[in-house]
Amino acid sequence: MSEQAPSIADFLARIALLEAAVSARDITIAERDEQLRRERAEAALRIQRLQLRIDRFNRKAFGRSSEKLGQMLLELEDLETDFAVGVPDIELPIVADTDKVRVLPLRKLNPNLPRKRIVREPSCACCPGCGGDLRAMGEDSEEMLDLVAQAWQVMETIRPKYSCRTCDQIIQAPAPAKAIARGKLSYAALAHIMMAKWGYHLPFYRLC
Repeated sequence: MSEQAPSIADFLARIALLEAAVSARDITIAERDEQLRRERAEAALRIQRLQLRIDRFNRKAFGRSSEKLGQMLLELEDLETDFAVGVPDIELPIVADTDKVRVLPLRKLNPNLPRKRIVREPSCACCPGCGGDLRAMGEDSEEMLDLVAQAWQVMETIRPKYSCRTCDQIIQAPAPAKAIARGKLSYAALAHIMMAKWGYHLPFYRLC
């Protein structure tokens, strides 16, 4: 007997089965893509949080242990490496740093230390704009801890302010350069601390 040719109903049944298989495969791919998207979003959120924690560590008081910071940086690098490999770009939530920026108080150095006053006068004795006479109107004072022959002293820099009697222009010498912005250590004091820490391997608590 010859084989009977498949009927239209058989073709329709096969088409329905193939469509069901394709639909199930599409659902599986969509679920996998959604899972990858969630994992990528979680990794990105964790990276942002770690970066914010690193920024907060850097803003804290001087003398914190650097071991936690180094470990956190390594973890952040690993996450960023995994995060950048083979995953499509998506929109990520923005994580805001909830810590308020604190205004650092003005720290006074020990008043019992010997002091050396340095007065920085303007380069000219008259107004550079109109040539008029100058009159004193105040001064800015700033202190830095300096090390001189293994003896601590406070080096105070005075910058008098003058105003022109003719055009009221304010004249003042420029502030000296600092090793650290808003820092209280001179170049010599900072070099001494760095040498004691990384040259002689003294811990910070002994330097204090």
